[in-house]
Amino acid sequence: MGYKPRKRNTVIQLRPRNISYEEGGRTITLLSMNRENMDLEVEIKEGGESKILTNFPFAHLPKKIKKEINPL
Repeated sequence: MGYKPRKRNTVIQLRPRNISYEEGGRTITLLSMNRENMDLEVEIKEGGESKILTNFPFAHLPKKIKKEINPL
């Protein structure tokens, strides 16, 4: 028997929380976060185009958004 620690999911889905912010004329929407390497999957809308980045660093987020996510 013994204690079996609860396994935490390494990927947090942020899409249902609808977290987005504007920076330099672009809208950045957070989709998911990988807790192991602290990378985000984001959708960047600039003008009429949108693209998805899978390795957006958590450190590049504004403090207000970091507090809202609270990864720990």
